Amino acid sequence: MRGGPGESVVLGLGDVLRWAHLLEHVDCPDPASESALLRVLIAVTARVTGLDVAEDWDDCRWDALEAGRLDSGRIAAYFDRYPGRFDLFDVERPWLQEPRLEGECTGSSGTGRLVMTSPSGNNHVWWPLEKGGIGGPVPAVTAAFGLLTWLFAGPSGTAANRRRSDGRNSHYTVAGPIRALVSWFPAGRSLAETLILGVPSPETWPTNPGRDEAPWEAEQLPDPRVPAAPSGPVSLLTSRAAHAVLLKPDADGGHVTDSWVTWAWENELPEAEDPYVIRRDEGGPVRANSARVAWRDLDALLLKTVAGKTPRYRPAVLASVARLPRETAAGLRLRAYGLHQERRDPETVWFTAVTPPVLGFLEELDGDGAAAVSVARSQAEGVSSGLAKALRAAWQGFSGDSKVCPWVDSALPVYWSQAEAEFWKAVVPDGDGVRARPGFLGVATRVFDAVTEAAALTPRGMQAVEEARAAMLRRPRGPRKKA
Repeated sequence: MRGGPGESVVLGLGDVLRWAHLLEHVDCPDPASESALLRVLIAVTARVTGLDVAEDWDDCRWDALEAGRLDSGRIAAYFDRYPGRFDLFDVERPWLQEPRLEGECTGSSGTGRLVMTSPSGNNHVWWPLEKGGIGGPVPAVTAAFGLLTWLFAGPSGTAANRRRSDGRNSHYTVAGPIRALVSWFPAGRSLAETLILGVPSPETWPTNPGRDEAPWEAEQLPDPRVPAAPSGPVSLLTSRAAHAVLLKPDADGGHVTDSWVTWAWENELPEAEDPYVIRRDEGGPVRANSARVAWRDLDALLLKTVAGKTPRYRPAVLASVARLPRETAAGLRLRAYGLHQERRDPETVWFTAVTPPVLGFLEELDGDGAAAVSVARSQAEGVSSGLAKALRAAWQGFSGDSKVCPWVDSALPVYWSQAEAEFWKAVVPDGDGVRARPGFLGVATRVFDAVTEAAALTPRGMQAVEEARAAMLRRPRGPRKKA
């Protein structure tokens, strides 16, 4: 956990909550475990603030925000209610683990699979670190983050063989609930504010029958034949794991010497709506893409719905943020955790992003501001398309190749990176309340010139580059209006 600028301290879950008002945010080894840990902390926050049962929910949330900290007495009472359940190596109920795996699996998974960011493959250089290998002892803290990553973002595919209820063995797993997705959390001035703001409001909770409880709260171990549908905010945030994991510690509990990683359920998990993802009518939630800068999705976060061929709907957690006073919401940022992955094993890039304070532009709080965000994003997309078209035309004239243009792949990331400053100029008004006109075309022109510079020095490339550049500059900035 980050204790101050440049300073981090390692704390247990209870201490994180007790000192959350003094902490900026959680500081985990990777975005996957951080996104998972936030969900766990938000679930416990719902319990200790009473937001899981409050009738006057908005008033209860406002009281918690005004207090600025979580009640240490309630935190202590909550953890005392479940002795041993938060112990990573408890003999009977180790935290978030399935203690029956050692007896139900035909073999273990080793420790290499706990380090999700380690390289893997057939090259002998990687053999000691290979995910499927035995590996050496792993520090307990590292294993705890690996546990979270597996439960929330583990891949589909093969794992340890586990005995089913019908006596057969199975080693096939499905992907974790947040795998390959990008999650968005409202971010306050402190971790305490972030956790309180992260509790989704009652109208977004699942309403399935059953007890709304976290795995460590349940009296009995789960029946792997029957995955329970979430029935409230706590089960929604903590009980959606597709994998089952068990860690084996060394004698002093400082390291993990072996592990079991396998499937958690014999049948499919019931559908549930994650409150931190951008939803779509088709194709599931918006998937993470490391090549796509975070602010390109900002209108899908501030507007209730972004129309289009596939409409997008903002994360459900933002519905309650929109009910805050505008002056309060105006100081809040958004923090993104992107897991650019395949559903199966391959990991591409994991990334985080933090916006400036933008939640005052939520549609309900500032319709003009939300509209400005949408228009600016649309203009940036249009200029990006024009840049790509011009680069392809220049490349075809220069090389004669109409199929593949290497310039586009190198130019667009630079364009989007440099266009961000112009975007914020168009979105955030100056001291006089005036929003600047974005200079996206100027950015595109500079990127075009830089990428095609070498080709433009050749007789063949000069004409192709100039013609494509001129066409890009003539490109209309928006749809033509009918007379």
